[in-house]
Amino acid sequence: MNLIKDFNDALPLYKYESILGDQMALHRLHYRKAVERRPKIKIPPLKILVITVPLCGDSLAIIPVLHKYFKNCEVEIRVALREESPILMNRFLTNGKKSVPVIIVLDKQGNYLFRYGPRPRPAQKIYEQMRPFIESGQVQKMEVSKKIRAFYAKDRGESIIDEFENVLSEVLENIEVNNP
Repeated sequence: MNLIKDFNDALPLYKYESILGDQMALHRLHYRKAVERRPKIKIPPLKILVITVPLCGDSLAIIPVLHKYFKNCEVEIRVALREESPILMNRFLTNGKKSVPVIIVLDKQGNYLFRYGPRPRPAQKIYEQMRPFIESGQVQKMEVSKKIRAFYAKDRGESIIDEFENVLSEVLENIEVNNP
C-alpha cells in the first residue's frame, strides 16, 4: 500500500504545531522532557504520517517524543487531521474505532511499513483497567486522562521509544531478509 499522496497532503510538523493553540505549551514540554536517546538501530530514510486531532493528549505526548528521537535522522513527520482525512482514518481504525494517534511509518517512497498507536502499552493498560469504571459512570474519563498524563510525565517517552524501536527493528530486519 502506497500512501505518498496522503503523506504529501498532510501538514508538515511545523504547520501542525502552529494550530495547537493552548496545547502548544504541553507539546513543547513533552519535547523538552523527553529522554534524549539515540536510535539503537540504523534508521533508513522514513516518512511518518500521524493521524490525530490537536486536542489529543496521547498525540501531545507521542509526537514530540518521536520528533526528538528522529531529530538527527532522515525522517520527515507529517500530520493528517482526522476530521479532514476521513478516508485515511477509516483505513486505520483501532478495534473499529477512530482512535488517535495512529502513527503510520512509510519508507522513503511512501510504501507502508507498519503502524503504531494509539498509545504505548503501559498507558493503554491504565485505560483498560479503568474502562469498566468509566462505562459504569463511577469514574470520569478526565480522571483517567490525568493518570495517563502522569504516566507520560514520569516515563518521559521511554515506553514509546522502546516499543517503536522494537517494531521498527523487526520490520527492517524482515525487509533485509526478504530483499538481500
